[in-house]
Amino acid sequence: MAVAAALLVIRSVVGPFRSTLATVNSPVNAGAAVAVAFVLLALITSKGPATASALGFILTWPVWTDLTILVAATAAAFWRNLGSPFVYDDYGHIVQTSHTTWRILADAFRPFPGGHGLFFRPVGFIAYWLDYQWAGAHATRWHLGSLAAHAANTCVVYLLVKRLGMRRVAALAAALLFALHGSRAETVAWPDARFDLLAAFFALCALLAVLEYCRTGRRLFYVPLGVCAALAVYTKESAFCLPLLPLALLPFLPGAQWRRAIAASLTLGAVCAILFAYRWWALGGIGGYADRTGVSAVWHSRPLHTLEALFFRQWAFLFFPVNWSAPLEWWLRAAATGFLAMLVVCAARGGGACYTAARMRLLAGLAFLLAADIPVQHLLMFQPDFAGARVLYLPLAGLAIFWATLLERSAQSKLTWAMAAVLIAFNVATLEHNLGPWRTTPAAAAAVCRALGRELAEDPRPAFVSGLPDRLQGAYFLSNGFAECVEMNSGQPAARVHLVGGPADAVPPNGRRFVWNQEQGRLEERK
Repeated sequence: MAVAAALLVIRSVVGPFRSTLATVNSPVNAGAAVAVAFVLLALITSKGPATASALGFILTWPVWTDLTILVAATAAAFWRNLGSPFVYDDYGHIVQTSHTTWRILADAFRPFPGGHGLFFRPVGFIAYWLDYQWAGAHATRWHLGSLAAHAANTCVVYLLVKRLGMRRVAALAAALLFALHGSRAETVAWPDARFDLLAAFFALCALLAVLEYCRTGRRLFYVPLGVCAALAVYTKESAFCLPLLPLALLPFLPGAQWRRAIAASLTLGAVCAILFAYRWWALGGIGGYADRTGVSAVWHSRPLHTLEALFFRQWAFLFFPVNWSAPLEWWLRAAATGFLAMLVVCAARGGGACYTAARMRLLAGLAFLLAADIPVQHLLMFQPDFAGARVLYLPLAGLAIFWATLLERSAQSKLTWAMAAVLIAFNVATLEHNLGPWRTTPAAAAAVCRALGRELAEDPRPAFVSGLPDRLQGAYFLSNGFAECVEMNSGQPAARVHLVGGPADAVPPNGRRFVWNQEQGRLEERK
């Protein structure tokens, strides 16, 4: 672990390097090695029940104060992105939604025309339509909606961790990690990722209903857990992991409540099975992202590939959620060095007797994370630019539970709170770093669309565009929704913009060809 940590520090400070002993271009493997080693050492050296002195202090102010702190911290982290323009799929979905009527309340649940669809998210699209009613084409309002949903999820995570029997200060640290983790940049700053926000909200509310049923035994809680489960899985398919999540949390429950938790899990399983069957029928198959032949990417999953993603690759980004394609700021380098030093010190001082109960609760957080990973396991092989980080949104609740348990079980109070402070500070730094491209890339995309719009205003011929990049520094860029982007930013009709496969594709005599110049970062007309 120390060797991998040293390599990661050098890579963070000086960038890619080559020596006689090691060559490090991408820091992902080194980061994964550090993360996996730390998790294993934490399990081996699990401490017994925490005492009040170990935790240093107990919060005495009202619970609503904790929730206010969480909302304020979340708002402070994302406020600079509220003025960012739309980007990528936002344009296409907003234009499409602008032509939608109240009939979507029924149409969203109907089978996909032709019998072969990609996604069945009726609740998600209805929520999108409702958001459009007040947000319209105002990007700031859409960003505010995403921020509000993320703040709500953060508060629900706090309540969930607190309901699992952990002290408020541990729950507060876990919720802050959930709110400020570096992976949140894509999910919160990109309006089109609100499906993940809403699905996670309903899934977490379903878990709260499960825990209340386990505590009280009142069957009335079957209603909210069933309703929330239905809303979650029909908002986004990643929520189909829901039946496994109560089972992952069993180590936190008294033995007398296990039977109720299992019964609730079976109920969730029945709800999800019925809704999945209808979804399969409506889509004409499993759906999801497809390859060039139209086959769902889910069917291309390979056992070794899945194991690497679940137990190695993703851990690099869970512990070090950095967009490595963007230049690292000095303050991020310093924060990364401090965080790595903290991990090494905590691992070195871990020693002591092992306690089964403590280890089982740490494993519960990891089991929650891995269970939530299952629907998205084929999307976890992240590249250094960390694109696609939104799939970690719900699984990160499991990591928050893991860290809360680890903080609560530590025997040295000073080390405990130093660990918590460094953990949160490092993630604040990575989040600010990762949010940068989500400010600059949408602005650059809007500028490109306005420039083409000016060309169209001066010449009545249609434009045929090729070579548009999919991403820029980890943020989605131009290849989707480009025609709608031109229309919304310049007023020129989207029908005048046509995307073609490449420079060799034929263009009608009355058309103008534009090709993306990667070096100049702009479209250029080719005669």
